[in-house]
Amino acid sequence: MTKYYLDTEFLEGTQKKKFFGKTPPTIDLISIGVVAEDGREYYAISKDFNLEEAWKRYDHAPQTMFEKQNGFYGKKIYWIRDNVLFPIFEELHIRECEESDSLGYTNIFNYSSFKRLIKKYGKSRIQIASEICDFIYGGSDDISGLSPLQLARTYEISDKSKEPDFYTYYGAYDWVVFCWLFGKMIGLPKGFPMYSKDLKQMLDEKGKNLLPHTAYQNQGQVVGYLKEQPNYPKQENCHNALDDARWNKKLYEFLQTV
Repeated sequence: MTKYYLDTEFLEGTQKKKFFGKTPPTIDLISIGVVAEDGREYYAISKDFNLEEAWKRYDHAPQTMFEKQNGFYGKKIYWIRDNVLFPIFEELHIRECEESDSLGYTNIFNYSSFKRLIKKYGKSRIQIASEICDFIYGGSDDISGLSPLQLARTYEISDKSKEPDFYTYYGAYDWVVFCWLFGKMIGLPKGFPMYSKDLKQMLDEKGKNLLPHTAYQNQGQVVGYLKEQPNYPKQENCHNALDDARWNKKLYEFLQTV
């Protein structure tokens, strides 16, 4: 089997319906990064997520004393917009300028400019699913006329070493939104597992086994000890799906050394 390290950015929770009411809670893929153990990488931004919902989604900051006394809510915090959408906007804006060799495009981060970039560079879920199959199994040069996704759903892979072994970090939602790219769980490509291995669980278990009889009395302290090790990988550019997938790979490699 071949190891793949996976991360996604997503919008979770209920969403406003077009006319009235809200949908049931769901997970809406925004971007995905996959890194193979041999260093190959795949990254894509979806154009199918509910951009308006993601743009408008906010939480309230804790109330100040004045706000409590006067019945006001805390300040609106647009976490998804600031931490996920804005870095994607910067990335796509730079890409567009490089491709056009022009600085004429606006760099103002607003809904309309971001929507235009997503429409230009984003990919449909079905396209992402097919590209992931090509990334893992190949098949884009097949002469049968079938897409890599169709090939992966139709035929068993002959080289079992190519079957993927997926790793995520706190990966419950990542795994669900990844599988939904392919529809139902039974619609996964042949050879794909129906679960991912969670690196956070591996980190916790490694800590327990490493320091079972020390002064460290709780799991947080044990994991804290591991994070203090000089070769523990430092996270950079958090909330970018590809950079987080790269970090997942580094974390797995670190866990093999302790």
